[in-house]
Amino acid sequence: MHGSLCISIGDMIAGKGITSNTGQERVDALDVYGQYYAASHDFKKYGGYFVEVIYSNDRKTIAKLKHLPFEECRIAVEGEDEDVIGIYHSEDWANTRKKKNRPIFIPKFNPSMAVQEPSQVLWKFAYTSGQIYPNPDYWSAVNYIELERQIGMYHVNNIMNGLFPSFIISFFNGQIPPDQQWDMKRDWEKLLTGARNAGKFLMTFNERDTPKPDITSFPLSDADKQYQFLSEESTSKVMVAHRITTPLIFGIRTQSGFGSNKDEMAVGLEIFTNQVIEPAQRLIIKGFTEILSFEIPNIQLTVIPNTPLSFSVATEPVPAPAPAPVVQSLEKKKGCCHELSECHELSEQENSTVADELIALGEEPHKDWILIDSYEVDYDTDDAENKELEVIAAHELASTGRATPNAKSEQDALIDSNYFITRYVYGGEFRHDNMREFCRKMLRANKLYRKEDIVAMESRAVNPGWGPKGAETYDIWFYKGGGNCKHFWQKTVWVNSKGAKINPESEDARRIAVAKAERMGYKIRNEELVAKLPTDMKHKGFLPTNPVWGANGSAYKKK
Repeated sequence: MHGSLCISIGDMIAGKGITSNTGQERVDALDVYGQYYAASHDFKKYGGYFVEVIYSNDRKTIAKLKHLPFEECRIAVEGEDEDVIGIYHSEDWANTRKKKNRPIFIPKFNPSMAVQEPSQVLWKFAYTSGQIYPNPDYWSAVNYIELERQIGMYHVNNIMNGLFPSFIISFFNGQIPPDQQWDMKRDWEKLLTGARNAGKFLMTFNERDTPKPDITSFPLSDADKQYQFLSEESTSKVMVAHRITTPLIFGIRTQSGFGSNKDEMAVGLEIFTNQVIEPAQRLIIKGFTEILSFEIPNIQLTVIPNTPLSFSVATEPVPAPAPAPVVQSLEKKKGCCHELSECHELSEQENSTVADELIALGEEPHKDWILIDSYEVDYDTDDAENKELEVIAAHELASTGRATPNAKSEQDALIDSNYFITRYVYGGEFRHDNMREFCRKMLRANKLYRKEDIVAMESRAVNPGWGPKGAETYDIWFYKGGGNCKHFWQKTVWVNSKGAKINPESEDARRIAVAKAERMGYKIRNEELVAKLPTDMKHKGFLPTNPVWGANGSAYKKK
């Protein structure tokens, strides 16, 4: 259990890679991630790490970074005050007499002394009061870790002994020569124990009239229950020491927990990431940033997360169709009409006005916004409330005000003071036969829109007579310009460079922003139907109930 947790948590701390705001090629050339990966596992296992810095011949750049295993390093001090001056390194401290294992002194990291000291070492330890060396975070459970090991040894020996209980074999035929006693003992071992291990029994030779041997077993009252309790107790204590919030993160199922395992994993992962993984990453990255700053000023390193639960948005189940009275009530509130005769036509001027109103709500990309993603809207998840994302990334979803340019959207997420903005743009071909005025104006404007504003236009007539039962209104979020329309909504995701502390003029700005967005867990999927062209939809985007444009309408002829 303990070893597996150290490996798994070490991998989570190490992440999937390292990105930087500048000098990425140099970071890759020095194999920073390879050294960071080893340092992450040392930090988890020992509470600290060592990295050797080897300078180039001219002492102006770093020639190599080398991780030094924690168990091979010893802190070097001098003077009565025991000032730390560096470390001694040996590959085997138990055999230091061998030439290859003789301790080598390496001074501590100090770039100003690079000319005099071509090789230096930097180390970072988790804080431990009053000690030179750190304690790992699980140190409080060391006894339970040993208990777990001893329990394993007990069960192995028990199996090797053929599950036979401990006992005493007493012979009452007088004393016999020692060599004969050993022969008898080996014969009994072959009969009563496993082939690879001696049994747990005591053999005695006594004086008595009867030659019949006596076998007395040692009673073990509820030994199985005792060991089961000890095993469960040690497992629990070890997990607490490792600060495991829920065993489900590591694939261990328990009887307790939330009603939904997914919810328990999401909440547990958020807490575990915030309290264990990220603090460790910050301390380790701090050391590597300190080293690389000698060669690359103002460098910022970011760890690409490696977590057992993907940062994705939950998709809500599609609700069952509402009963007819409810549908009629909702249609009445929405202003929908059942009969074609109840509807009236809008002029081309009114149709154009709707486009103008929506365009007025649009906005241009802000100079501080960095585009990190752009794709056609995914129908399956855009209406999801992003509950899982909110829990995992601890977002504070921005409240929605009235529809105005630059207003906050429900899909704008504030994560650790970094602003991620979601907007939509009307996309598709600009020229084709019989293009509607609404589509023409929307494409020409080429502005960004909040989803709330697009959905709100459902109450306005874009193409009269194309709604349900010939109504004036329909959902332009799904059906865009209406039946046979060749356009779609394109989703764009932006990051606020000021909140994320990214230079928008840097050539690496977008790559850094993408890495930071992935690290923070920001991801919103969209509805597949929205991204489809109406011409690719069933009935080419016409509502089946529309008497004119529907499946059986006069304007729609099946081939």
